[in-house]
Amino acid sequence: MRECDELVLTVLVDNYIDMLMSNSAGITRQGMPEHFGARRGTPLAENGISFLLRATTAGRTTTILFDAGMSPIPLVHNAKLLGIDLSEVDQVVLSHGHPDHFGGIYAALEHIGYRVPVLVHPSAFTPRLIQRPEVTLQYFNKALTEHELTAAGAAVVPLRDPLEIAPGVMTSGEVPTTLDFEEEVPVGRMSVRDGHVCADPIEDYMTLSINVKGLGLIVLDPCGHAGVVSAVDHALKLGEGAPLHGVLGGFHLGHAGITQAKVDRTVDELLTREPMWVSPMHCSGFRTQRAVAERMPDAFKLMTVGTVVRFAA
Repeated sequence: MRECDELVLTVLVDNYIDMLMSNSAGITRQGMPEHFGARRGTPLAENGISFLLRATTAGRTTTILFDAGMSPIPLVHNAKLLGIDLSEVDQVVLSHGHPDHFGGIYAALEHIGYRVPVLVHPSAFTPRLIQRPEVTLQYFNKALTEHELTAAGAAVVPLRDPLEIAPGVMTSGEVPTTLDFEEEVPVGRMSVRDGHVCADPIEDYMTLSINVKGLGLIVLDPCGHAGVVSAVDHALKLGEGAPLHGVLGGFHLGHAGITQAKVDRTVDELLTREPMWVSPMHCSGFRTQRAVAERMPDAFKLMTVGTVVRFAA
C-alpha cells in the first residue's frame, strides 16, 4: 500500500461537541473564541458522523468526504463555520446505507456542485426495516437510492472490493468479522432481498484506511458494524505490512444490550495491537470512551465536532 505525506482530518459531524477544549500538538479545536464569537455561530452536533479528509502526497491534495451525518443542516453549517468549501471535494465515500451516515448527502452534493464520484456498496440501497415488539420502522433508508443520488449530481461508483482511491488512501470493501465476540446479533434488524424479509447482515459496510508516511495506518471505522478490532485487522491485512497508528470512529458499543464484558474485551484486543491513537466517537458510548481513557490514556483522544487533526511524521 502506498503512503501519503500528510493527512488533515476534520470532524464535520459527530454526536458530541465541547467548546471548552484547548488546542494541543497537531489538534485544533473549536474553542472559547469561537464559543463567544456569536457572529460566527457555533457548531452543531447530532447522532451521526462525517469526516473530511485532505490527503497530500508530493504537493498534491485529494479531498474526500467520508459519510454525511444524519441530516442536511449540521454538515453544511459546520463546513461553512470551519471555512470548508465543499466544492473542493474530489470524492465522496458512504460507509453504508444507514441514515446517520447518509442523511446529509443530498445537501452536500448541492454544495459540491458538480458530478462528483460517490463510492458506495450496491447493497446500501437495499430496503431496510426494524421489526421489534416495541417498534416497527418501515424502510428507514428509503431516501437513499441510486436514482436520487444521480439526480442530485452524484456519479455513483458501485464498490464491493478494496480500492485505493488516492495515494495512501484505501477503502476496505466488505469487512469480514473475524472475532467471535464481535459478531452482531441483528435483533429486529431486517432487509428485503429477492422480495423476502430477512435478517440484515449489513454487507455494505466499509471503512477507510490512510497510510501516512512515518506513522502508519489511520483506520476510520464510522460505525463498527463488523467490529472495530476486525476492521483494524482487515486494514492491517490490506496495508501489506504498514503498522497501525490509530483508529477513530463509531465502535458500535453504545447501544442498549451491549455488555460491559464486550466493551472490556474490545479494549483488551485493541491494547494488543498497540495503536498510538484511539478515538471512540458517534455510537461508541460513554462506557467505551471511559474504558479507553482509563486503560489507554496515552492513546485516547477525544474527538468532537470541529476537531481538526494533522497527521504527519
